[in-house]
Amino acid sequence: MDVQTAQAAQAATVVSPKRPLNVRAGSAVWTAQLRTLSHGSSVTIVCQVRGQRIDQGTVRVTDLWDRLADGTYVSDAWIRRPQEVPACETATPVAAAAAAPAAVAGTVASGGIPLKARSAPAHGAPLVAALANGTALTLTCQVRGENIAGRVRTTPMWNRLPSGTYVSDAYVRRSATPPPCAATAPPPAAAPAAPAAPPAAAGRWVSPLPGFTARPGFRTPRNPNHIGVDIMSFTGTPIRAASAGTVVEVVCNIEAGHSCDQTGSASIGGCGWYVKLQHAGGIATLYCHMVRRAIVQPGQKVAAGQVIGYVGSSGNSSAPHLHYEVHVNAPPTGPYNAVDPLPFMRSHGAPIG
Repeated sequence: MDVQTAQAAQAATVVSPKRPLNVRAGSAVWTAQLRTLSHGSSVTIVCQVRGQRIDQGTVRVTDLWDRLADGTYVSDAWIRRPQEVPACETATPVAAAAAAPAAVAGTVASGGIPLKARSAPAHGAPLVAALANGTALTLTCQVRGENIAGRVRTTPMWNRLPSGTYVSDAYVRRSATPPPCAATAPPPAAAPAAPAAPPAAAGRWVSPLPGFTARPGFRTPRNPNHIGVDIMSFTGTPIRAASAGTVVEVVCNIEAGHSCDQTGSASIGGCGWYVKLQHAGGIATLYCHMVRRAIVQPGQKVAAGQVIGYVGSSGNSSAPHLHYEVHVNAPPTGPYNAVDPLPFMRSHGAPIG
C-alpha cells in the first residue's frame, strides 16, 4: 500500500442484514467471488473505483466500489463509512505504477490446432484471431469464464491479451499467474438497435447471451423453485432466441403493488418482463428479468439468434441478468417439465456455461 493511499484508508462497516456481502476480485458482480462479509463486519477501505451500478444496496445507489486493504472489492452500496473515499486513481504516478501488476509472458500450447482469441471469455464468443502453437503471448490479466479442459490444464480462467481479446488459460504455458483483471463499468443502459435476425436454420440452437456464461443453479437444494440458470450481463445487452420458434407469451410477472418498468429487488416476487417461446419437438424456453417489455409480440415467428428483448433487473432480481429456462413436453410449462439448461444447451451445440 503506498503512503498516500495508506493515509486515506478508513474504517467502515458492512450493512447487509439479509445476506452476507460478497467480496469480489473486481468492481462488478460477475467477477470472481472470493469470500463474504457478515452484517456488521468492519472493513478497511483504501480507495474507490467505478464499476457496475448497484441499486439494491441498503445504504445508497452507486456505481462506486471500495477497494479493501487486500486488493479485493465490495460495492459501496452496502457500506456505512464516516467520510468520502478518494478515487484509486488519485495515488501518485509512481505508486500507481507499482500497484499495477506486471504482465506475464506466455506461449500457446495447443498442439496442431491454433488457439482462438475471442472477444469474451467463452468459446461461443466471436472469434477475433487464431494463434499458432508456440506463439509468444503477453498476458495482461485474467478473468473467470467458461471452464475449458485443455492441453496444459483444466480451468475456467481466461487470459486477456493487450489487444483486449481473450484466450483460454487451458492452452497457455506461462512463467507466472497473471493478476486478476479490473472490471470495467457497464455500457449505457440505453437499448441498442436490434440487429437483423440471422437466417433461420431448422433445429439450430444458440446461446441466448453470446459471450456470457451461466451460473449453475438449476433446482439447487437452497432454492428448489429456481428451475433455470442465471446469466449475468449488462443492462441493455440483447437477448436472443435460443432456437427458431413462436412467441407464446410476453408478460409482466411481478408481485402486486410493483411495476416491471422499475428495477426489481430480491424482496419482490416474480420474474419481471419475460418472454416464452415454443420450439419444435415440444420444447419451450423462457427469458426473465428484461429491462422493458420485449420487442416481439405473441404469435410472432422468430429465428434462432433473433433479438427478442434486452437484459434488465425487473422482478425478483438484485442485479442485471437473464434467467433462462428450458422445458420439455410443452405446453404447458412448469417445474415438472423443466430441465437443466446447461447440459441441454451443450447437447444442442450451444453451451452457455
